[in-house]
Amino acid sequence: MKQRGFTLVELAIVLVIVGLILGLAFKGRDLIDGARVKSAQASANKIQAAVNIFFERYQFYPGDGCPAGVAQPAQCNGARNGLINGADEIAAFWTLLINTAILTNAERTTPFGTQWGVAAGANGVGGTTTNISYLTSGPATNTAATDIRYVCALDSQYDDGVPNAGNIRSSAAVGVAVNQYQANADCWSKTGQVGLSIRILP
Repeated sequence: MKQRGFTLVELAIVLVIVGLILGLAFKGRDLIDGARVKSAQASANKIQAAVNIFFERYQFYPGDGCPAGVAQPAQCNGARNGLINGADEIAAFWTLLINTAILTNAERTTPFGTQWGVAAGANGVGGTTTNISYLTSGPATNTAATDIRYVCALDSQYDDGVPNAGNIRSSAAVGVAVNQYQANADCWSKTGQVGLSIRILP
């Protein structure tokens, strides 16, 4: 018995359907990536708001002047400089925000699968500046923990798009290489992991 093959019309229909499915899949991925960037900014804004709420209540920034093992604001009686410096103050920053119910532990998680950290800036380290405290996507300003595409997009959409300037900083170098970015870059063509730092104090 002679078997009938596909006609050109049938093959064309199949190819169109496959193309539509692939197009929708890629578009869906773009939407997810865009939502992740927006979620990161919203998450950082929430932590910044929590810092401001804490200051309004207690008249100092969470962690500033706090010793090791602190659990409540009344235990923080050290010298204060308006910044979060050192391991003791960094640990106290999160402990105080959570223990005072201003923030939950779950809200420390970034949309990128890491935990937000806090670190003091240092000239030439992770694109940051001395005498500024940053919210970081890892334990330090130069921890390469975040996909450069998201960092570049976040910087471009909500700041100046330059890794070592503005309020959103990155350990990426300024340039056009696939592991670098600059203002007006095609962020989604980049590859690699970089550190992300967002200014919170002062």
